[in-house]
Amino acid sequence: MLTLWRLLGRPAKRRFALALLLSALAGASSIVLLGLSGWFLTAAAIAGSAGAGYVFNHLYPSAGVRAAAFSRVLTKYGEQLIGHDATLSLSARLRPRLFAASAATQRGFTSMPANELSTLIDDVDAAEAGFLRVYSPAAAVVAGVLVALCFVFASDWISGLIALGAFLCTGWAFPAAAVRRSHQAAESHARQAELAREQTSRLIENAMELDILGAIGREAATAQNKLEQQVAARDAIEAPYRNLGTLTATVGLALALLVLWRAGEVQSGIAMATGAALALMAAFESIGAMLKVFDARARSGVAADRLAARLYPEEASWDPPLESAKAPSSLFPVTAEGLMAQAAPTAPIVGPLRFSIEPGTLLQLIGPSGSGKTTVAEALMRLHPVSPGMLRYGQSPAETVRIASVLAHIAISPQFPAFLPGTLADQTRLAAPDATDEQIWNALQTACADRFVSAKPEGLEILFGENDPPFSGGELRRIGLARALLAKPEILILDEPFAGLEAELAGRLAGNLTDWAQEAPRALVVLAHKRLDMSFDGLRQEVVRVGGEPA
Repeated sequence: MLTLWRLLGRPAKRRFALALLLSALAGASSIVLLGLSGWFLTAAAIAGSAGAGYVFNHLYPSAGVRAAAFSRVLTKYGEQLIGHDATLSLSARLRPRLFAASAATQRGFTSMPANELSTLIDDVDAAEAGFLRVYSPAAAVVAGVLVALCFVFASDWISGLIALGAFLCTGWAFPAAAVRRSHQAAESHARQAELAREQTSRLIENAMELDILGAIGREAATAQNKLEQQVAARDAIEAPYRNLGTLTATVGLALALLVLWRAGEVQSGIAMATGAALALMAAFESIGAMLKVFDARARSGVAADRLAARLYPEEASWDPPLESAKAPSSLFPVTAEGLMAQAAPTAPIVGPLRFSIEPGTLLQLIGPSGSGKTTVAEALMRLHPVSPGMLRYGQSPAETVRIASVLAHIAISPQFPAFLPGTLADQTRLAAPDATDEQIWNALQTACADRFVSAKPEGLEILFGENDPPFSGGELRRIGLARALLAKPEILILDEPFAGLEAELAGRLAGNLTDWAQEAPRALVVLAHKRLDMSFDGLRQEVVRVGGEPA
């Protein structure tokens, strides 16, 4: 976990240090409260029974008891407040870095598989909770043990040495051996959990097809078996700790009785012995809680190691080094000669294809679903590797141009655009943060979205909920198109932009896009199932069939 924290630049280190100090003070205050209370009550009783109660000074001890009680409450509250704030700072540093690292190596627009995403979420939760479940409780336990030892040594040095040895065995040696076994079990559990998620997600995603084939029962049984293996692996993590809790409590009670017996044997210091006995019992009880710390450490450590590996992945292997890369001011003309692309290393090869994109061009990539149109579009955006000589941007071979340089000149309007919670204006400004309301309305007008947006009383301030968009699917597609237009790209890729539109609306949208392309050196790339039948007068049209002979 410390490695992950250092990789993130040691965020909130002062707050973490202060939280650890407050946690230690809280643990020490708890033991002081019990030990001092035991000594005070016993000493007061002895003084009263001896007839010396009137000379026994109870003011200082009672003040110490109150101070310890107040210190325990205040430091515990402060540790939780500052510790949670520091953990949130760590989270604010970790999550964007993970997102950026994942995006840097992502091929195309394929979403992260459900099982991998679930594993990542679990790892982030476990790693972020590492401080609150491991370091903070450990600081409290160590401080409490040290205070308890002070009480015992003050009562009897022989008992103190025995207590020190018991603390080292039950609080360190035995748990350290257990945590090694638990750490191995935690790694096995992580693998079993990943397999169980994969099997379960596959069952859910393909439930209808499996039911039709009569295979859902068999697959459900397999998923259940994986889940049972995960539970068994989870039990293996806790197994090394089960008997240690009972052992620790027994040792604490035995030591408390030993201290009281030693005081009775020497006929002195019974008040201090009582305080030491209470302190010992409380300290060993906290060591019992320490077992949960070791348990959390095993899981958090595995999660943190995996996240640390994710933070510094290699860049996309097809991205040229920054110092030798070319950064063309314009992509035109884009030339594809025998272009072949793959959505993944094991996916079918799409191509070879031959085409060129110049200003004022409408390139139609047509073919059935699954033919690879999106893969070709992603290759144009440098989101997939292509062999040397297959693709050029102006006079620059694609392999010499970095992905970011290409994306600065290309935008895409997907068939199913994604939106974040917020207003419609927020959604469009994702592409152009400084866009004015007038520019947004102009983009909406070009995308034939201005009418249904203006029909809403909220206009640009209409809210998009988490899972409750305020528009239909076709309307959302045109809002996504308006967002892409605001980026002012040289090349605009449109995925099925006219699907489901009435002829009149489709013709109006085609005319608007033609005008937009002719306003500046721009080009359109349309992905469609069949050749478009609307007019794009003024644009040079080229039709390429993906998955077959040129159209």
